[in-house]
Amino acid sequence: MPCFPPLRPLVHGFFRAVFKRRPSKTSRPTLRGQLSEHPPQPAVSAQAERHTASPSNTEGGEKHQVPGTPSGSLVCDFCWETGLFAQDTFQRAWALRGNARTGFSYMTTWQQLQASSDLGCNWCAVLYSTRTASMQLETVRVAVRFRVSNGSNGETPKGVQIMVLMINDRPHSSYYIYTQPDDPAAPYIVARDRVLEVNSATAQAMVLESVADCRRKHGRCPTPHDGPLPTRVIDCSDPNHPRLHLSNGAEAPYVALSYVWGEAQPHRTTTGNVRTYLRGIDAALLPQTIKDAIECTYSFGMRYLWVDALCILQDSKDDKAREIAQMRAIYQNAHFTIIAASAHTVSEGFLHTRAPSSRHDVVLPFLCPNGNVGTMTLSPVWRQYDGLSEPINQRAWCLEERFLSPRALVYASHTLQFQCRTATVNIGNAVCGPTVAQHLPDLLFRPDAELPITISPSDKDALRWAWLKIVGNYTQRAVTKPGDKLIAFAAIAELFHRVWKTDYLAGLWRDTLILDLLWFKNLETRFERPARYRAPSWSWAAVDGRVLASPIDDRLNPESKNTQSCMILGCEAVPATPLFPFGKVSSGTLRLRGVMRKSTWNSGSPTPELYLPGIPFPVIPESEETPPDQEATHIGCAYPDSVEDVQEVWAIPVIWNSAMQYATGLIVASAGEEGTYRRVGHFHSPEDHPGGLAWMEGLEEREIVIV
Repeated sequence: MPCFPPLRPLVHGFFRAVFKRRPSKTSRPTLRGQLSEHPPQPAVSAQAERHTASPSNTEGGEKHQVPGTPSGSLVCDFCWETGLFAQDTFQRAWALRGNARTGFSYMTTWQQLQASSDLGCNWCAVLYSTRTASMQLETVRVAVRFRVSNGSNGETPKGVQIMVLMINDRPHSSYYIYTQPDDPAAPYIVARDRVLEVNSATAQAMVLESVADCRRKHGRCPTPHDGPLPTRVIDCSDPNHPRLHLSNGAEAPYVALSYVWGEAQPHRTTTGNVRTYLRGIDAALLPQTIKDAIECTYSFGMRYLWVDALCILQDSKDDKAREIAQMRAIYQNAHFTIIAASAHTVSEGFLHTRAPSSRHDVVLPFLCPNGNVGTMTLSPVWRQYDGLSEPINQRAWCLEERFLSPRALVYASHTLQFQCRTATVNIGNAVCGPTVAQHLPDLLFRPDAELPITISPSDKDALRWAWLKIVGNYTQRAVTKPGDKLIAFAAIAELFHRVWKTDYLAGLWRDTLILDLLWFKNLETRFERPARYRAPSWSWAAVDGRVLASPIDDRLNPESKNTQSCMILGCEAVPATPLFPFGKVSSGTLRLRGVMRKSTWNSGSPTPELYLPGIPFPVIPESEETPPDQEATHIGCAYPDSVEDVQEVWAIPVIWNSAMQYATGLIVASAGEEGTYRRVGHFHSPEDHPGGLAWMEGLEEREIVIV
């Protein structure tokens, strides 16, 4: 059954044949787009005004045949002549894109859509792909409207147009709209296709345009300036014959590289070859990513490049300690940072041509206001690049390199991006979906002389949330050398310390220690506890996997009169080297005064619980009735820090609200020495538990030492 009314009269067939034989400027475009798969159903916030264009239904069991779609066309006859892509219909819908409630609608059937889709209609294929098992009715109402993004979600370019699709009067999906630069529709569509040749002269010109645009328009972004060069840089003035350069305190613009090693670098700089490299480096010995970075530096008119493998003496502990302690300044003062986001290893490189557009993008006709016909491509909003799967975003060291850089060229797997502290854009005006947690608060980057003596409440909240988010981001990344857990995060800690001006304690802060102690592990990311010491057990750096830092709960607001807490008697974390106070620690001790209750837990369960001692685990099956006097008293929901077999544990309430009968705290086990404990988990009260905090009553306070 066709998705258009059966128009049998010969006169119609005659005129259609005439117009097919004599193409005009409104003839259908001949590009064919790829069809999307069945999309999910994200919410869209507006309804469309409907204009009916209902096709005829089958009568008396007769099936209307679908005329063959002309070879190379994008849509079927109905869509072109009567449906969305009819000249007047499309122009009315497009002209109303600033109105949130108007558009175009029509009735059809799933059978009609399937038949036309099978014959090559891209639009009917998009519509048919929206069908789900819950859509049992054969008839379907399609409504379409266009809108213009206001950029509030961070999507770019500014003013990108979006098609909103409703199925059976319910919001279904949204699509960004883009076209090619030379397409007849280009004057009317803001966004363009992705740049695939990221090393072309055109791409380089677009990058320079983005940098210039940032300098002109972004008040929150620092102006590029000549600053002190790092101790060593690579001189790229002759990219075929690079050499190591000692800066001796000179000032000049330079570029930094952020990348994934992924493998050994046998030709890295050492005390044995540094003199040779000062005379020159054989480019043939360098891995592809570093060669690509040298080429980029030269192409963008810059002379100096900083790369850790070549600019730090990799076999010198002293040189490593000195240079790593300068990481915040190195990346923060760089003119821009090259981020080789898509390269899994240093030998892979990043200047190769990217793959063509996503198979989920669909090409459709665009009827221009001047009467010409071009094409537009729909790109599902929910399938935009987010970068989380890029190799660079799996590595711990790369986090501080990205967040500290004022500007970055991101050689992503799909295109080339320009990022600054104001925006993230795909060069060439390609669509870039909303970005999450890409920026830190501006206050962190103010010069020392401009930092406030007293932090405002709003700035306090912003900084606190930024810290919680970045700890979560960092702890889900991999560290090749476990001992680097705190070292690779040191530059971020130093950045916050400039503003907070309080002691940094192996990932926690003295001024907010009572809350910082309450970090916990996602139940889905538990790993074995590291065999070698790298931080005290009360620090999130002691374990692997993503950490959710100090839960925010109104019931535990420290400023509430009903909120109480244990007393912190002292807390110390001893840096492994005085030169690096934000890095590795050699030891740490926490002393509390509070109560503790011997407990037991089923830590190996998918949803562990904390109990007062009672019957052993596993609990008696539900089919058997447990005598009341043997029932274990449930006192909390537990979050083990790691996978380990620890049976005898104690619960230490850290913060509690007597009025709300709610508490949260630490789960500890013996550390070997009498009176000394180590943290093994976190707990909070179960919701609406009838026993409340009775289990804490009558306990005598004592001094508790946690290492």
